[in-house]
Amino acid sequence: MNKLRDKQEEEAAEAAAPEAKPRAAGKKSSGPSAAVRVPKMMIGVLNGSFLTKEKVLGNMPFILFCAGLMITYIAYGYHTERVVRDLHRVDTELKELRSESITVRSKLETMEQQSQVAADIGDLGLKESRVPPVKLEVDKEQLEDTRTP
Repeated sequence: MNKLRDKQEEEAAEAAAPEAKPRAAGKKSSGPSAAVRVPKMMIGVLNGSFLTKEKVLGNMPFILFCAGLMITYIAYGYHTERVVRDLHRVDTELKELRSESITVRSKLETMEQQSQVAADIGDLGLKESRVPPVKLEVDKEQLEDTRTP
């Protein structure tokens, strides 16, 4: 961003550094210059000074967009895991409620059986009638005579 400072730093670095001998083609660098580059780059990343370079600043909207996408992707992963856990919990609860429903239904069917009802009313001192019920028919005239005003 500060071009003047960058130029001054480059000039100072060129003046301070001794002239390097041209290397022969095909030779790999095993000298101190290659070993020094990596730590300088690493230091620039760790202290955040690489963020002030013009190339990085020009691509900052894209970098922020990518960071937003990564955060969204991570959040979606956590959301999906939570939904899967909730589905598993609800499925387990549904299985338990279904088995409880079947148990209660079978107990109710047992209690509704005629022999079971007869046994239960016997505890109350009642007896089951062995005579079938009879339908009584009453004329309308007799019905009106029995009513009291």
